[in-house]
Amino acid sequence: MLWYVSSKISCDTRDGRSLDTAFRRILHAIHLARPDDTIVIVPGVYDQDFDTRVVTARAAGVKVAVAGSEMN
Repeated sequence: MLWYVSSKISCDTRDGRSLDTAFRRILHAIHLARPDDTIVIVPGVYDQDFDTRVVTARAAGVKVAVAGSEMN
């Protein structure tokens, strides 16, 4: 499953399953993602805990990628 995150979105009430319906916060995507899912992050401005949240997701077996770059 792919989950999309964009800081340009005003809320987290969307389903996060496309760029047009992306979540605003990575934390919201982390709560829904399961091992082997991928969180795709649109470049933007995120909170100061962003790096910690990415590490948390990866530790849970979730892939994290920045849109437009090679997936990690």
